[in-house]
Amino acid sequence: RLNEEYQRMVQGLKDALVQRETDMVMANPVLPADVLEEAVPGNIRNADHFLSFLRRFVEYIKTRLRVHHVVQESPAGFLKDVATKICIERKPLRFCAERLASLLRTLEINDMTEYGALTLITHFATLVSTYTKGFTIIVEPFDDKTPTVINPILHFSCLDSSIAMAPVFKRFQTVVITSGTLSPMDMYPKILDFDPVIMSSFTMTLARPCLLPMIVSKGNDQVAISSKFETREDTAVIRNYGQLLVETAKTVPDGIVCFFTSYLYLESVVASWYDQGIVDTLLRYKLLFIETQDNAETSYALMNYVKACDCGRGAVLLAVARGKVSEGVDFDHHYGRAVLMFGIPYVYTQSRILKARLDYLRDQFQIRENDFLTFDAMRHAAQCVGRALRGKTDYGIMIFADKRFSRQDKRSRLPKWIQEHLVDSFCNLSTEEAMQLARRWLRRMAQPFTREDQLGISLLTLQQLENSEKEKLERQAQGKEGVGGEVMEL
Repeated sequence: RLNEEYQRMVQGLKDALVQRETDMVMANPVLPADVLEEAVPGNIRNADHFLSFLRRFVEYIKTRLRVHHVVQESPAGFLKDVATKICIERKPLRFCAERLASLLRTLEINDMTEYGALTLITHFATLVSTYTKGFTIIVEPFDDKTPTVINPILHFSCLDSSIAMAPVFKRFQTVVITSGTLSPMDMYPKILDFDPVIMSSFTMTLARPCLLPMIVSKGNDQVAISSKFETREDTAVIRNYGQLLVETAKTVPDGIVCFFTSYLYLESVVASWYDQGIVDTLLRYKLLFIETQDNAETSYALMNYVKACDCGRGAVLLAVARGKVSEGVDFDHHYGRAVLMFGIPYVYTQSRILKARLDYLRDQFQIRENDFLTFDAMRHAAQCVGRALRGKTDYGIMIFADKRFSRQDKRSRLPKWIQEHLVDSFCNLSTEEAMQLARRWLRRMAQPFTREDQLGISLLTLQQLENSEKEKLERQAQGKEGVGGEVMEL
């Protein structure tokens, strides 16, 4: 049985190599190619020996978690400590993930839930012994949310994005990276470590201006609005955010989506809105749904938000940048006629993992801390507001509610297709000025708009298609003639 098990494991490694070579698996591998070509170390081939080996490693992890202050070290330092204290070398650790998977297959275990934690440990062992650069290990004695409760956490965090992309660049001669929210593009060659041949930003060919981006920098009382830390608790700023949302709900039909910078900020703002009576006013115009950190609750809120939009009642969804809603949900047509971005979604800068990554980017790629934070924040802001426009027949309003968006260093980092519609007269607006623009623009969008209006501008006409096909055939004919001439000369 042990011999059969070993043969299966060897076959599994071979299959993984074949899948890699035939592009069946195109992702950053847990096992790199050099591991697949090596023999499994003798001290973990036997099942009993492997379990004893794994038990020692788990006990070591437990001792490492008994800390009273934060510990940060490199994978190389961690492996040296493992070798010194429990005499486990790097090579057998690299095979832990595949060895456990092989053992579970041999034992014909179908329910893997019971072994989830053990699988996680073996994946950690394989990764920490495979990648000694571009990663960091941080052991914290407690979670930041509950600093009084001892609850140790070991983070194994990747600091270098280029590690994930390296297999793709190595395997393919030509790689095209494309997205609607890649701006600002100059950062990607640095953090992914490649030399671009062509970098280009394209606009959208639209038959009518179907997006209206605006920067609202102050309320009707002329108080500047911003989510920066100094003004975050200011009641005037929170009240102006609430009034902006109420006025938008009065003006804009169907669905409205609002993005906040964090769950904590969302909760504090909504609590203030309840006290100020803003929520009651808002509910006169539209139903209100809120994204939470619970996936089931958020799914239920989304489902009812869609129902409210479908029945014509309209609704407001309060969500969080970097949350579930901002990443994978499209609010096309009546599900998102307006998107509001309350503040600039900077990442939590006190995070130790983020600090470690910023230090790594500065040392390895000479990327300044502020440049990366602004790049990351504006990319997420564009991703959030981009949820509203999902096609050439769609239309939507994008409101950037923070005075800092008016600065050139922020505006210039938005995608080109948003920038070309964000003229100077749409920046630095008050709530009332923004609503006047929105009403005028919505009346224009309400006019009949047929497929014929788009032909020749945002859609190709039959004549254009025929001409394109004709040119293509002519080029092919010329190419064949050229080849024939060469052959005759030879």
